[in-house]
Amino acid sequence: MTTAAADSLLTALGRLTDPRDPRGIRHPFAGLLAVTFLGLLCRHGDFATIARWARHHWPTLRAAFGFSRPDTPHATTLSRAAAQFSVAQFRAALTDWLTRFVADEPWAAAVDGKTSKQALDTAGDPIHVLNVFAHTIKVCLADWPVGDGKATEPEVLKAHLGELFRAWPSLRVLTGDALFCQRPLAQAIIACERDYLLAVKDNQPDLHEAIRTAFAAATPAGADATAREKNAERWSPGGSGATPPRRTTPARR
Repeated sequence: MTTAAADSLLTALGRLTDPRDPRGIRHPFAGLLAVTFLGLLCRHGDFATIARWARHHWPTLRAAFGFSRPDTPHATTLSRAAAQFSVAQFRAALTDWLTRFVADEPWAAAVDGKTSKQALDTAGDPIHVLNVFAHTIKVCLADWPVGDGKATEPEVLKAHLGELFRAWPSLRVLTGDALFCQRPLAQAIIACERDYLLAVKDNQPDLHEAIRTAFAAATPAGADATAREKNAERWSPGGSGATPPRRTTPARR
């Protein structure tokens, strides 16, 4: 990461509300969050380890993050700061920072459910979350909890599509496994003027056979010709993926 990029991240964190009592403040709030953030990126999973890591790199971190004291923050200080900050504000600040490094050309992200081994719910059970991961910039764009039998992964994704695309306007394509190959979700993605690429398994035999039939006569040359024709007609796709009516093939022309 360049110095300019690090400075801009620190500036973004500086916009978060400092919830601490002004009396007795010893370290800048943005600096504490930045140290914790970078410590986690370096795969240090607890505050004691992050504090030791910060002590080892303190001359660099102190100058970069605006600390004035000679000693590193204690692990308890880091944990208290992390427990008080606004997650919503942090997400907004991080998103604003990352969007400056994303190219204007469209890119794709994969959706998949994961069970966190470190984050636990109130009952002490691991939290199952739905992740949206952008391979181009190698960043998890968003994650939402899934569980309690109230909503499935496709339903959670469908409920958050609007905020996802508003936060990441360059995100144009979502990819997912066969679990996400559902008509309501596909229609919702199309309604947001985005595309999708979803897997289809044999447990959807009618859809699977329809796709095989639709693409039986398709060739790479035919696909290129169709794309050129549509571009010439200023055709704008509403979506792509596993639903056969969204495809135009030589057999249907």
